[in-house]
Formats: sequence, C-alpha cells, structure tokens
Amino acid sequence: MTVIEIPVRWGDMDAYGHINNVQIVQLMEEARVMVFGIPSGTGHLDDTSPRPRINLLAGVEDGVMTLISEHTVKYRRQLPYRGTPIRVEVGVTKVKGASVEISYRFYDDDAVAVQATSTMVFVNQNTGMPVRLNEHQRAALANH
Repeated sequence: MTVIEIPVRWGDMDAYGHINNVQIVQLMEEARVMVFGIPSGTGHLDDTSPRPRINLLAGVEDGVMTLISEHTVKYRRQLPYRGTPIRVEVGVTKVKGASVEISYRFYDDDAVAVQATSTMVFVNQNTGMPVRLNEHQRAALANH
C-alpha cells in the first residue's frame, strides 16, 4: 500500500459537516492520479510536476484509453471536514490481462472511514476492445 494525503476543499463538505459521499469518488480519482500518474495524452507535465509513486501509465501506448469500469464504495463512518488533508492508502489488489483493481482506505485519525475499489481497464480508443497490460506496466506493479 502507498500512503498519501489528499487535500479536501470546503466544497467537499455537505450540510452535515462531513465529506459528501459523492465527493469520495472524486477523491478516489485524485488519489489514483497521485499514485499512478495521468494517462498518456492528457494534461501537460513538466520537470516541476509531481511524479507518480507507481509509474503504471507511463508505458501506455498512444491510442489506449485508461477507463474506470467499476467503483465500489463502503462508508464505514463519517469523514468529518477538518480543513486538513485526508490520509489515504492506495494499493493494487488484482492484476488481470487488461485491467487492474485498485483499493483505497480513507482514514479519520486512525479509523478507516471509507473502503473502496476501482477497476481500471485499458481500451483501444479506435476499436473499443481491451488492451493487455504491457511489460512496463507489469514490471511497475510487480512489487505492489
């Protein structure tokens, strides 16, 4: 598991003073990008840009999209808005031919507030067919 801290915005809070359930999925995306990087062909990185912890997306060929096919989210307890970053553990729980399952644990102090997974699939943008993970991707995931 890779441990990161995700900033939260005041707008992530709902009327009850905790992080809104819908915002959790957006925070999952932020965590995923922080750990695995941005898909090729999106965004503009330079020498000052943060580098991913696990360089999974650097070896993705042009014309291959990185899509999310599934999310599961289990809310274990309220995650109060405190104006401070949230500690998130991000890991890889399954590696298949053309997909990776990513796990997340969001913490409130030392208690797990949210457990979640995302399935990330690699797809050829022209054919819509899955694309198998390449050697670079498998090597990047080998120790995770």
